[in-house]
Amino acid sequence: MLMINYSTNSIIKRILLTLSSVVWMYLLNSSSELYSQDAGKYIKVGGSINLSDNFYSSSGIDRRQPANVARGIFRTTFTILDEIQLPFELYLSSQERKFQQPFNQFGVSPRISNWLTLHAGYFSSKISDYTFGDLRMLGGGFELTPGKFRLKALYGRSKIATEGSSVNNYPAVYKQIAYAASIGYGGEGGTYFSLNLFHAKDDTSSIKNDSLALPPAENLVGALRFGSQIVEALNIQSEVAVSAYSSNIKAERIKDLSFPEFFFTPNASSRVDGAAKIQITLKPSNLWSLRFNAQWIGPGFNTLGYSLMTNDLMEFSLSPSMRLLENKLTLRLQAGVRYNNLRNNRISKTSRFTGSFNASWQVSQAFGLDLNFNNNQITSGHKNDTLRLSNVFNSFMLSPRFTFEALGGNNSLNLNYSYQNSIDKNIITSQASANKTHSAGVVHTLSLPSTLNFTTSINFNRSITSLIKPQILSISENVGRRFLNNNLNISLGGGINFIKAASNDSHIFFNLNTNYSFGKYGNLGFVLTNNNYNTDSEFTKSFKELYGSLQYNIAF
Repeated sequence: MLMINYSTNSIIKRILLTLSSVVWMYLLNSSSELYSQDAGKYIKVGGSINLSDNFYSSSGIDRRQPANVARGIFRTTFTILDEIQLPFELYLSSQERKFQQPFNQFGVSPRISNWLTLHAGYFSSKISDYTFGDLRMLGGGFELTPGKFRLKALYGRSKIATEGSSVNNYPAVYKQIAYAASIGYGGEGGTYFSLNLFHAKDDTSSIKNDSLALPPAENLVGALRFGSQIVEALNIQSEVAVSAYSSNIKAERIKDLSFPEFFFTPNASSRVDGAAKIQITLKPSNLWSLRFNAQWIGPGFNTLGYSLMTNDLMEFSLSPSMRLLENKLTLRLQAGVRYNNLRNNRISKTSRFTGSFNASWQVSQAFGLDLNFNNNQITSGHKNDTLRLSNVFNSFMLSPRFTFEALGGNNSLNLNYSYQNSIDKNIITSQASANKTHSAGVVHTLSLPSTLNFTTSINFNRSITSLIKPQILSISENVGRRFLNNNLNISLGGGINFIKAASNDSHIFFNLNTNYSFGKYGNLGFVLTNNNYNTDSEFTKSFKELYGSLQYNIAF
């Protein structure tokens, strides 16, 4: 039997989340009243509220997600005199753990006229591709865009300090302070340039025990970004960057080099490297275009302004596209190569080739055809045959589609077949890793004038390896209909998967999805999913899972 347990702490957090929602709605109603009293000439209010309460339980296996989590996302924007915009954001969650970066966040980014934006609290912004872009910062900043002039400055905490735990197997994280700046001229549609700077440094005093943490780091990145619409059909965009990175700021300092401490402190772990990229787009008409991309990132180039960025690579790609037969046929091609080990400081060099071809042909109003082919090859020049890497991955997909009227309604029928193979040429691993996969499926949808609709799916998948030949047959049906002047939408779905591998398994699933629209008062939805997995294997267990989610959304 599946049980849902709510702890006292979780209930308290839900109460606080509910109170926050009530307060937010009160403020909105007060603002609406103010707006109705001729204040609409001066102040306008808009925004959204997203509330959700999720529950999950399982039997036969350990829980794969929290038992219950409530979340709330509140956004409000006040527009004053049609010139000043004050956006507020509030993120709340009943789940908050020390080893996670915080979810409960509040930030405001007021926009004044069309040339000034301020940031306070939690906010996101992008400087350039090589400096700063995908981190959410706690701090402040501003963005100036008068005319073609561009100026940005940001400062704040990019990571919160968290103590590590060997019991729960997660590492410690230092608090990280960062700042970024950008000055430039011009817009993306024409000629432009910008000088960009980013700096981040870990706070060594922010955690009690650093034995479970990586060494504290410091990073400084400078970049020049520029582009130009040379003629109407030709566009060029590029960026060149230099990075200084210390992998351990506790290492011995280099006394011969002196920089201001807030700028960068060279030490024995510091290294300097560069990166560059260029994109050239040729589009003389809407019927065809050609794009060329090239990128080089040195093995010592690092930026802490992005959570993940691969270095030590040089790559080139060419991507033509065209439209034929009065735009009924679209063709897209892409081919590229990537190399690493740019300075021969690794054991061997690896190269990768990627290529793809896509075609979409709308032969007639009732019939269309899609074709896709991908090729991915990786090779290495290692002298030792047992360590040499050489494999090829191919995939092919053909998908005809039909639309017609029958059975009292509109019908769509989609067929698909795909083939994938992976070829490993290594003399040691080839027998175990090479495989082939065949997949075929059919999806039929019937839509009736009463808004009743049926979707039937049948899919078959078979893989062939040297060790095992697993196959899966999936059958599912989904029925949906709208009620109450189309305000209420209910859909029921279910199906079964027959899985044959080392054992004979079956997976039975059911889902319910409902949504009711209150018009200007928002939408209320409920999702319920049940999974039952049965197996006769001695190594795995049968299990059951139940997941539900109640959601409310409103925009104003």
